[in-house]
Amino acid sequence: MLIELARERRQVIQYKDIPEVVRQAVLSAEDENFFSHSGVDYSVFLRVLAKTNIHAMFAHPQKSNGANSRERALVFPQGGSTITQQLVRGYFLEKLTSTENANIAQHHGFVPRFLACFIGVPSTNKLLRKVEEMRLSLLIEREMQKRYGSKQKAKEELFARYASFIYLGNGRYGFAAASLFYFGKPIETFTAEDADKAALLAGITKSPGEYAPTAGDLQKPLRRRNQILVLMSENHFLSAAMARRFQQIPIRLAVHVIEPMGAPAVTENVLEELKALGLHLGPSARPVIGTGELLEGHIQVYSTVDDRIQLIANAALANGLNLYEKRHPRSAGLIQGSVVVLRNSDSAILAESGATKAM
Repeated sequence: MLIELARERRQVIQYKDIPEVVRQAVLSAEDENFFSHSGVDYSVFLRVLAKTNIHAMFAHPQKSNGANSRERALVFPQGGSTITQQLVRGYFLEKLTSTENANIAQHHGFVPRFLACFIGVPSTNKLLRKVEEMRLSLLIEREMQKRYGSKQKAKEELFARYASFIYLGNGRYGFAAASLFYFGKPIETFTAEDADKAALLAGITKSPGEYAPTAGDLQKPLRRRNQILVLMSENHFLSAAMARRFQQIPIRLAVHVIEPMGAPAVTENVLEELKALGLHLGPSARPVIGTGELLEGHIQVYSTVDDRIQLIANAALANGLNLYEKRHPRSAGLIQGSVVVLRNSDSAILAESGATKAM
């Protein structure tokens, strides 16, 4: 393979391949009652309601551009969504969620208009989206239970889909892809001694932009990880002493080595050919083949390039340029060259290197 392009890095995983310590961390962080509720955890309603800021509904009028205006809003707290609700939100309600903060009503009818008068349009959008999210969650859990024959099997399938779907920062979707990226460690190899790593991964789900660890910012991920370890202890997955021990372990991230592209000239030419094809395919002037199709994995391009011959061509060109510079010192850093290797039988390109400076 010459190059792999992707907007998302995802690795699908099955429930049986998710280690127990990872399951425990996710349940503690996101949905401790996941295996007992039916898609909506009613036990958290009072806690969420207590955190809901209803005082903003009665905000004092503020002057804006010389006129009095009142911005009414019902401020909802984060949290309270079950794993099933999070799946529903991502799979089916992503468009509603991404635009609900705009001051444009997403729902029509008497009830939405009535609510908007008291809590504002964005809050009405959020509230009605939440109601739809709960309705779909209950429906999906019922249908999954029918399909898989038992509530336990349905829950396991939903959990596996969540573990493969959830975004964990740096373009990684799912715990398997995230584990390889952050720790260089396959998720299937996690043991009880990896509780700190499992807690860190589970903590990212709340806010990847804030809790995904980077070499330059480990403080927030560390605090979040330690919070999850405390929750794991409270849920009796860890003893208090073990939780404290894991809290003392520093975060160690994998070192990523970016390997140079073996055939940049070939890749550039392929992309140019795709661009040319896209401009002329279909009845419209809009390109049919675009960056989205490539990055989302809808297109695979097969080339006649032989990676073994490509490596030989790269080395031969670099060596030839170095020898030329030794014979002509004044050309150092200026000389360039190119190599194209063709197959005799059909002139297929087996290797291509171009515009390569001496090393």
